[in-house]
Amino acid sequence: MGIHTRVKLGLAIAALAAVLGAGASPLGAQGTGTVRGRVTASGTQAPLAGVQVTVAGTGRRAVTGSTGEYTLSDVPAGARAVRAELLGYATAEERAEVAAGGVATVNFQLGQSAVAIDALVVTGTPGETRQRALGTTVSRLQAVEVVEKAPVTNLSELLNGRVAGVAIINTTGQLGGGNRVRIRGAKSFSLSNEPLVYIDGVRVNNDQATGPANQAFGSRSLSRWNDINPEDIESIEIIKGPAAATLYGTEASAGVIQIITKRGRTGAPRISATLKQGSNWFANPEGRLWTNYFDVGNDGNVESIDIVELEKSRGNAIWQRGHIQEYDVSVGGGSDAARYYVGSTFENSTGVDPDNRLRMWGGRANVTITPSPTWDVNASVAYRTGRTNIGLDAGGGGLTWTTFFARPDRLVNNDPRRGFYSGTPESYIGAFDSWQDLARTTISLTVNHRPFTGLSQRLTLGQDLTREQDTEIQYHDRQWVPFFSFSDRGYKEQRERNVDYATADYAATLQLPVGEGLISSTSVGGQLYRRMTELLYAYGENFPVPGLTSIAATTQNRTNSESAVENVTVGVFAQQQFSWQDRLFLTAALRADDNSAFGEEFDLVRYPKVSAAWVVSEEPFWNFGFVNTLKLRGAYGESGQQPEAFTAIRTFAPVTGPGDVGTVTPQNLGNPKLGPERGKEVEMGFDASLLNERLNVEFTYYNQRTTDAILEREIAPSSGFSGLQFVNAGEIRNRGVELLVRGEPWRTERHGLELALNLSTNDNEVVSLGDITTQNFINAGTYLRHQIGYPVGSWFSRRVVSAELDSRGVARNLMCDDDKGGAVACANAPFIYLGRTTPDFEGGFNSTLRLFGNVEIFGQLDFKTGFSKLDGNLRVRCYFFSECRENWFPREFEPARIAEIQAAGPYGGTLIDRADFLKFRELSLGYQIPGAWAQRFGAGNASIRVAGRNLYTWTKFGGLEPESAFNGGTRGGQHSLWEQNVLPQLQQMVVSLNVSF
Repeated sequence: MGIHTRVKLGLAIAALAAVLGAGASPLGAQGTGTVRGRVTASGTQAPLAGVQVTVAGTGRRAVTGSTGEYTLSDVPAGARAVRAELLGYATAEERAEVAAGGVATVNFQLGQSAVAIDALVVTGTPGETRQRALGTTVSRLQAVEVVEKAPVTNLSELLNGRVAGVAIINTTGQLGGGNRVRIRGAKSFSLSNEPLVYIDGVRVNNDQATGPANQAFGSRSLSRWNDINPEDIESIEIIKGPAAATLYGTEASAGVIQIITKRGRTGAPRISATLKQGSNWFANPEGRLWTNYFDVGNDGNVESIDIVELEKSRGNAIWQRGHIQEYDVSVGGGSDAARYYVGSTFENSTGVDPDNRLRMWGGRANVTITPSPTWDVNASVAYRTGRTNIGLDAGGGGLTWTTFFARPDRLVNNDPRRGFYSGTPESYIGAFDSWQDLARTTISLTVNHRPFTGLSQRLTLGQDLTREQDTEIQYHDRQWVPFFSFSDRGYKEQRERNVDYATADYAATLQLPVGEGLISSTSVGGQLYRRMTELLYAYGENFPVPGLTSIAATTQNRTNSESAVENVTVGVFAQQQFSWQDRLFLTAALRADDNSAFGEEFDLVRYPKVSAAWVVSEEPFWNFGFVNTLKLRGAYGESGQQPEAFTAIRTFAPVTGPGDVGTVTPQNLGNPKLGPERGKEVEMGFDASLLNERLNVEFTYYNQRTTDAILEREIAPSSGFSGLQFVNAGEIRNRGVELLVRGEPWRTERHGLELALNLSTNDNEVVSLGDITTQNFINAGTYLRHQIGYPVGSWFSRRVVSAELDSRGVARNLMCDDDKGGAVACANAPFIYLGRTTPDFEGGFNSTLRLFGNVEIFGQLDFKTGFSKLDGNLRVRCYFFSECRENWFPREFEPARIAEIQAAGPYGGTLIDRADFLKFRELSLGYQIPGAWAQRFGAGNASIRVAGRNLYTWTKFGGLEPESAFNGGTRGGQHSLWEQNVLPQLQQMVVSLNVSF
């Protein structure tokens, strides 16, 4: 039974919505009144904006404006509990007697809270749920606060080092570049390990490696994460594994990141403007790049070249100082009935590579409408468009390639290359162009309906449409023939890629008292997700005359292709929760999914979940005064990852048969039994606040298993097909701990010190490879293996431990590590483990010092340890181009190192190096301009901040940069960490001015 017949599983959702809507009964029949008041911070008495005020059991809610005031109309008459909630503050609740036609005044003073167990969470739940009811950890990052302090320009920088268990593996310093994201380790051999990304409940494109078709080299990959403007983000919620991702079902086993954008607050229109100006640069290239060697005359006289110093002496700068500029303007406001937020951004920045430029414009509009106390509608639309010019590689790496591998033999006989390996910087800039044009639209609509007390339902519809056009061109220009004679008439390659995500999500919850202090919450719902990817490709070579730039004008090797892939997931779920005295919560859920990529013989997949949470500090027996809050939690849950499109289907490829007649030939055998990978996780931990809310501790232990992991099995030739077949066969384990400690050891009305530390570990292991091999491993790439007992995608190679050098410096008598503490002749040596490609221990530390009420100093350190990289720069320089000092002066080095270099490939011990690092990531100084000064310019308030990023790195890694690597192409696979002619992380300094009216 296929996906189209199974869609009927979701039809019950619509029927349920109709029944629930029909059951609405107006509360106003009892008589209603109004509740109004003001919310301020205890101690300072400053008004608090953005506080959510609700009346328990009625669905009435309001959000405070800039003055801290709120109004709730149509509140049912009687004794009512009114609650005020704001992240970072302790929840307050007051009783109010509401009279029909009367007005009750309820004011709140909120004290700061180290642990917000009553904060509302929307990710991984059927609807808004208080943190206290969750048996899993949902990390929440208050993006507004981070953006105010730190020089972040994209989502990766916003998350990096701030959330325990979320590893952002940076790959390039290029503007627009992508990264890798791993939440609690690698969970799949062959499928994506990237988390899903949602914006306001709608699934969006989260590709980290897009761009021109040739992404194999250099800093070329562009990330769709960069389309999201941090200035528009209110907060981010992250669920990290299957235990919390059950309700997202198939595709969610690698985690879910939900971005919640800003909404308008009640009150007069408030205009905010931010101006950012700054610079980025390649820090200290003279001290980081290499001196290269070569026997220019083949006469034994070895010469050297330091291309950076050489060009500097000529008055040339290889890398420019890039210019960062961004302008953001937003306006928000409204009333209880309608609130709005409209923001726009313009970015026009350049990188250190003169070819790397980014010019983007974007806008967002969010509207919240409350037509009645029982309804509210949230609608949003975002648009981003512009062009990113990419530092060009032309199949070889462009500026980084020609500089990193400069050679002294390029200096003789008036060689126009001036010592650069291939072309000069100006020849690359003049001969080639490479860019991506983008148009992206994201729309969402969420309707919340509370037809009567205890019942709530939510419907979310949305779409994310991405239009990419990737172009690479070499112009017909004879002046560049000395550098690029392989194609002096030029070529053009163009790819159009359209990616559309559609989301339909419905959930309803019925909450009823079933006993004294016992509440039942029953939830049902379902989702439909659709992803359509369309690709058009064209290529042509040789422009007849200069000036022509269209593929239609080329005369040789013209090719084109077209493809379209659709993937659909339909799922339904039911969840039952019981809460006792609002402090003990038990939850059970079950989800059923079908996906269009499942094999025809694979039935529905079902994912269970059970969890428990206990706020033990609210029990009568609790008398540990120094522990203000303690919540214990635990959960078990499952989610999955569907196969790639067409892997389950038997396919045939078109070919030209005898007599030029079209026919087909076997292509992919398929597997009708192929199903999803299945993630299973146990998670347990606690949340605690201590010492009068001055200290917050969150601790989590997790143990995950991926079963039915998809691997490739060789096909018997007798089947009529060749190649490999995808099967559910493997098993992977991830386990570790996560710790977040936040504290405020010093706090007065005008001064304060806030500290935060997050740490996480990850123990990753291949448990089983099924029956696809008679060995205990399968190859995963150059020096890479999936081997039982070791992390997924680990480095393996023979390693030379001793050798002898003869009179010519040639290594002889090579002995290799026998993996038993001894040595064996390398011809008989085993491949040994050289390290994993993702960190096993990471963390971040940040501090905020507030002085005199208007000065703020912020700093962040982050680190990653326990992982290794392949130094491809060393590989090219030493193994292939013979540019290393080891090639020409071997007796200056250890014979084992010389033996590996001279062998040029079989041994990876020299290339693969530990990449542990500690980075001084951010430092900023902010000043809140006094109100009287700001008012002279007509502003309500204003601030200025100076911030630096990537200021210093402590590492023993022997390569250029522990945070640079391929992200796309053949060597940028999800398990590889390969550095070669990639820009390092850039240092930057940014000055920002923020003004509001």
